[in-house]
Amino acid sequence: MTVSFENEEFRDIRILGSNRTYQSTRIAGCKFSACHLAQFDDPEFNLVIKDAAIENCGFDRCSIQGVMFDNVVIEGMRFKQLHRVYGCVFRNVRFLGKVGPVIVMGPHASLARREKMADGIIRKYREIDWAVDISEAIFSDADFHYVPGHLIRRDPETQILLHREKFVDIPASDFPPYARIWVSRFEVSPFDSLVAVAPKASRKFADYMRDLVWMRENDLAE
Repeated sequence: MTVSFENEEFRDIRILGSNRTYQSTRIAGCKFSACHLAQFDDPEFNLVIKDAAIENCGFDRCSIQGVMFDNVVIEGMRFKQLHRVYGCVFRNVRFLGKVGPVIVMGPHASLARREKMADGIIRKYREIDWAVDISEAIFSDADFHYVPGHLIRRDPETQILLHREKFVDIPASDFPPYARIWVSRFEVSPFDSLVAVAPKASRKFADYMRDLVWMRENDLAE
């Protein structure tokens, strides 16, 4: 049975700690303010959102960390500021429609068990068939450098796959601006591939695409 929440407002809700699973849930048209969903010390990621749908929701000053998303559809997400997703794992998660701006990062630098959490993320992705599908998402800005690029389903026209080995002997100063940022993400990513996104809803989409085309023309991207 699916539990649904529609057109509700949630404020100052804190769900902290592992060994919790929230599943078979649909959240549509809701607004979240200063809400937090996190666990900080479980490298097995037993704080789980599973078999869920999040549709056309808005978020303001919310945070998320250490969560396992398993079989989730996210369609339309509004953020009042850049939304940082810290140290989460994705399995079969689809992003659809207008989303962003969002950046998927590693575990927060303040965590006492940061290294173990990072190792847990790497281990989890070895067991996953595919992580996220962003091929139909319309981002205002997006960065998924803490998800293995080869596990991302993408739109090949606007989302390119980069491999670390291609950039070992090339100075960063040789790249145009956005390409330089994309390649620099290998410095903080534990993975040997990542996906760089030209966000379709960005006012600078044409500039992103210019650099994306440059990467392809120079045989630096798939």
